[in-house]
Amino acid sequence: MSAPQPAQPTFFTLKDGLVESSADQVLVDAFAADFQGLRHFGGKIGDALGFEPPWSGVLQEDDLSVAFAYFGEGTGPNDPGAGALTTRKTLLYELLTQVTTQPG
Repeated sequence: MSAPQPAQPTFFTLKDGLVESSADQVLVDAFAADFQGLRHFGGKIGDALGFEPPWSGVLQEDDLSVAFAYFGEGTGPNDPGAGALTTRKTLLYELLTQVTTQPG
């Protein structure tokens, strides 16, 4: 990802098929791509194991942590949820907790 990112998590809202944030558009687009990839990958693994679509997901690389979660209304592209992106290693449960407690 080529977009500069802050060390603290940047939060995103998922609603009606859109990803929104107060961050600049480059960062929103970068998160949207990571979110779609993580959601797709989680869905493929879930299908192979006979699970339902994922309601949450987290990914950590050396310089990137990404998380998303849906808020219980469903897991489709138009259902409400939230996500976060940061360039530091973070505890994945901590990041997921921050995502799920964001004001809707």
